[in-house]
Amino acid sequence: MSTLLEAMNSRTIYFDGAMGTELQKMGLSEDPALLNLTHPGEIINIHRQYLDAGADIITANTFGAYSHKYSNASDMIKAAIAHGKKALESNPDKWLALDLGPTGLMLEPYGDITEDECSKIYEEAIQTGAQLGADVILIETMMDLTELKIAVTAAKKANLPVFATMSFEKNGRTMMGVPIEDMVAMLESLGVDALGMNCGFGPDIYADLAAKLYGLTTLPIIIQPNAGLPITDDTLTTVRYNLTVDEFAATMALMNVKIKGGCCGTSPAHIAALVKQ
Repeated sequence: MSTLLEAMNSRTIYFDGAMGTELQKMGLSEDPALLNLTHPGEIINIHRQYLDAGADIITANTFGAYSHKYSNASDMIKAAIAHGKKALESNPDKWLALDLGPTGLMLEPYGDITEDECSKIYEEAIQTGAQLGADVILIETMMDLTELKIAVTAAKKANLPVFATMSFEKNGRTMMGVPIEDMVAMLESLGVDALGMNCGFGPDIYADLAAKLYGLTTLPIIIQPNAGLPITDDTLTTVRYNLTVDEFAATMALMNVKIKGGCCGTSPAHIAALVKQ
């Protein structure tokens, strides 16, 4: 079995797609992290569907499983890693990512959490996931550069590959005003193994930003867009996204990036179409 970093040097690597919107299709609207303890079968089944679709990396259902939100966050992470490992039993040549998103807290001086306190939150999650056998750490959907630096610095201590992505607006800045150039400069200095963007928009919007990113870095680029823009019904409940499976895959195929996958609204069908391109 080649290592993930070796595989990245020789071919395109495919991530899975969304977990949250797949669970919502089943009528499970709770925070997905909570479902690690109550609906293991559903989570394992979604992982297996992505593996069958051709994903090389499945993402543990750990997004948002932090100690400041849940007293049993460690149990949630342990369960999520176990579910991923269960799904991988018949796929020894594939990998499991520990998934870390924003804490949802504001750092001082704008908020009331210090950098040390934020670092401790990430370190707790990373230590649990790494000890239980995660193969790579994915830090995703980040918007604040300082929080991203804290998360990456904590992740580097685990001696695992580290991927990091931010979520950008059409103007090439995050919601917190971080330009792509600043993300690249910082992540390269921290020694991440891949960088890029996820969530926010579909590949039709991210295509131009991905081309700009390609000109800024020699690191492997990861792009995990949504399945387009959400379309809601009269109850403001998201029911679908505006790109078809084939539109999503065809647009992604045009991007000259090393690592591809999906975010909100993407399904095993999206990943299967992407892999076949």
